[in-house]
Amino acid sequence: MYDDFQQLKVVNSWLLDRIIRKFPCGVRTYTMVEFNDPGVGPSYNTTSISQFSAFFNKLSAYGGGDCPELAIQGLELALMTSPPHSFILVLTDASALDYNDLERLDHVYSLINTTHSQIFFLITGLCAGVNDPQFLVYRDIAASSYGHVFQVELSDMEKVFKYLDFTLARPVNSSEPLFSEDYSASGEYNSYFEVDNAFAAFLLTFDGLIYYCRVFGPDDTEAEVVTILSEQWGSIFKVTNPPSGSWSLSVSAGSAFAVRIEGFTATNISATDDCTSCAVNATCEVYAGVRECRCNDGFVGDGFSCSDVDECAYPWTYSCSQGYCENTVGSYVCRCDSGFQYFDGACIDLDECSSPDLNQCDEHATCSNYYGGYYCWCNEGYLGDGYHCRQRSCDPNPCPSDTECIEFIDSYTCLDPCENHVALNDYWRSSSFGLISYNCDSYLNGWYRFTGSGGVRMPETCVEPYRCNTHAPVWLNGIHPTTEDGIVSRTACASWYNGWYWGYSSYSCCLWSSTIQVRQCPAGFYVYKLQGTPQGACYLSYCTDPNYISPGCFDCTEEEECRTVKGVEECHCKNEFPSSDVSSLQPQLQCESTYMKISFSTCQLKYLGLDTKNIHLRDDSCMAFEDRNGTGLMSLVTTVQSGTCGTNYDKNETYATYMNTVFLTSDTSGIVIRDQEVKVNFNCSYPMDMLISLDVAFQPITSSLDINVGSTGRFTLKMAAYTDASFSSPYEGTEIQLSTKSMLYVGVMITGGDTSRFNLLMKNCYATPSSNPQDSKKYFIIKNRCPNPQDSTIKVIQNGGYPLGKYSVQLFKFNGDYSYVYIHCEVSFCDSGSDCTPDCSGSRALTDPPTLSGNYTIKLGPIKNSDFVQSPSASAPLANFEAVTVSHGVTVPAAWTIIMSVFGVIFCFLLL
Repeated sequence: MYDDFQQLKVVNSWLLDRIIRKFPCGVRTYTMVEFNDPGVGPSYNTTSISQFSAFFNKLSAYGGGDCPELAIQGLELALMTSPPHSFILVLTDASALDYNDLERLDHVYSLINTTHSQIFFLITGLCAGVNDPQFLVYRDIAASSYGHVFQVELSDMEKVFKYLDFTLARPVNSSEPLFSEDYSASGEYNSYFEVDNAFAAFLLTFDGLIYYCRVFGPDDTEAEVVTILSEQWGSIFKVTNPPSGSWSLSVSAGSAFAVRIEGFTATNISATDDCTSCAVNATCEVYAGVRECRCNDGFVGDGFSCSDVDECAYPWTYSCSQGYCENTVGSYVCRCDSGFQYFDGACIDLDECSSPDLNQCDEHATCSNYYGGYYCWCNEGYLGDGYHCRQRSCDPNPCPSDTECIEFIDSYTCLDPCENHVALNDYWRSSSFGLISYNCDSYLNGWYRFTGSGGVRMPETCVEPYRCNTHAPVWLNGIHPTTEDGIVSRTACASWYNGWYWGYSSYSCCLWSSTIQVRQCPAGFYVYKLQGTPQGACYLSYCTDPNYISPGCFDCTEEEECRTVKGVEECHCKNEFPSSDVSSLQPQLQCESTYMKISFSTCQLKYLGLDTKNIHLRDDSCMAFEDRNGTGLMSLVTTVQSGTCGTNYDKNETYATYMNTVFLTSDTSGIVIRDQEVKVNFNCSYPMDMLISLDVAFQPITSSLDINVGSTGRFTLKMAAYTDASFSSPYEGTEIQLSTKSMLYVGVMITGGDTSRFNLLMKNCYATPSSNPQDSKKYFIIKNRCPNPQDSTIKVIQNGGYPLGKYSVQLFKFNGDYSYVYIHCEVSFCDSGSDCTPDCSGSRALTDPPTLSGNYTIKLGPIKNSDFVQSPSASAPLANFEAVTVSHGVTVPAAWTIIMSVFGVIFCFLLL
């Protein structure tokens, strides 16, 4: 019941505010009564709304499982301490323990007849069935007082308060009972009742499933029926200005039901002799011969002063199944994010290309719609960004074959790519290098030259997958041109797996391909014009051939000298080391966030007689590579992940230590051979964080989703639950079990590839009682990028400023027979260079940050409520909260009761 009570606290302030605005000069008495088992009381009475709110907000929730409760005794105290003609609302998720206390029941019925108070029950759960006497006593009491039983789910509770808003807007003694009847079965029924007095309206309140309701006046003319509320658990209808005489009622019901009909006299608070005294946003109406000022729909007040209702301030005052609410004067509209339009209750994609008024494409451009937006690109023969296009100057090409034509606004130039290019000196582009950090070259666009120890030209033969530090390596399918050939076109092929046959994987050397341009420059090196990757896919990288390395002495290290051997000028080791003992080896260790790198001096290895061609880690497929680039090193790299290249780990509460071993053997190519094997152990320690802790945990409870983030590559989205605010100890095993007193810490993160290029934005995070993200029962933790303002336990620690998001919330359970909670998070990604942190100072984030991708939804669960108790007849509530009040839901201490009785009325305007 904790959820019910928290919701009630929110609605309480809303409802009382509306009463004040409708009765600005009125006085009402407010009563609150607490009850549980075995205690009942005390009773709080006040004429101050602020003091009543203070009583109400001090209530807290704990305990539970003790169903049913002393509801009749609590109601008795409420009737005894409330003024006559009170409106009493009993809120409970339990049946009545004292249903068979006949003496107390007789006293309750006597008090109802004496005080003429109306009793309404708002029931969100039962200890037994609807035919159990513990529940039927509620229906008997409601019937005797012309009240009603609302048997609803938590998600429907706000609809009840729409009725309360209507009912509490009338002064005391303004109603008269006209008809009351209970029907034990479904079917079609005709009933009759008399209207003897002049009423402004009469109200029909049904308990049960009503298919239709038709009302006929004294002349058998069907009256216009206004629907105030229509739900499976009940309906409320109104007929205005009914003439006196005999009336009939025709009802079709789908279940057993009850009906109560009350006549309302004209109110004296808004009566006027002159309709010009009505507010601008009010209507002057005549009821039973009395003129009244009534605020129009969308406004609230006493008729002489009407103010706009902000329907968007509370979820029960507007209906936008998708998108978001935007308040207008007297109403509201449902809006959608840019690129969508609201239609028939949903946000549908707006086809901007369907009309030139909806897009800004140039007249010489083509428009292409996509979900949430559109693209523009210039037509063939035109140049520009699609929004502004001009005719090309380089078509046809006026430049020599060894240069490239470059367009300007109204001219062109012939560019020599041998003098205008970007150098790529990454050693891991070598086809001999394995996979470490999932590189992707989709961002490359222009002329490039390969340099460094990885190689200076692309391979001309197929490269197997998982080489060149990527998934699918890209190689040149063709021969390199000569200088005389100028700029030529060649096919770039990407190698990747295309199926499994009889247990063996098969890959294609050219599963994807694209056309690139190549030129050999007069100095002998090659330049390549690259435009992303084949198919724009990731992870793909352009490889280099390690057999082609730049000759010369431009990158000699301090341990080397430049010598000319057989007419070739190259770097050679000086052979100047203080010791020939292998214990003098001094490797360099580099501990990065995602990998470990250990390096040895190539010259020292040669001096010690160790083979530089056969150096490997525990997994002998992880070989050393020549890491020159001015260093003259042989290096080995392994990811910070257990199992990769034979890496294992150890951990304590604060650090995870990853360990591996380098194996070196003697060089057998020399004159002298020393039979020796050298082992070098190394390790890196990392503070435990969200990601590291998942790698080292035993069977962490996580969920993951492989995604493509724009054109930047393929990544993995993960969500996990942690035990404390350090986010370094994930839950392990197969199921999370927590009580509703526990805090839940949730982390959402993106891994793989270069995650520093963007930030993760949690747009909506919500809970459901089932694994279905479309479950009709949803409790939002983060909505429109901001924490739910109605839940003070929610704390959003990181959102929009990092490649990960963190939040915490006190665990809860869904009202009803639900023992599990599932968490769903809808996220998107934005450029790390832009400010994606949402501004949550208002009721919602007002601006949409620029994103690189669409929405991705990930699920975590189930999380089992360890407080859940199943009784033989029905599910026991989390906390048996009994109440008579006006508010919105969460749960209270081992059964509280709140009673709000509303008694009118000294008014500024009297009916003469």
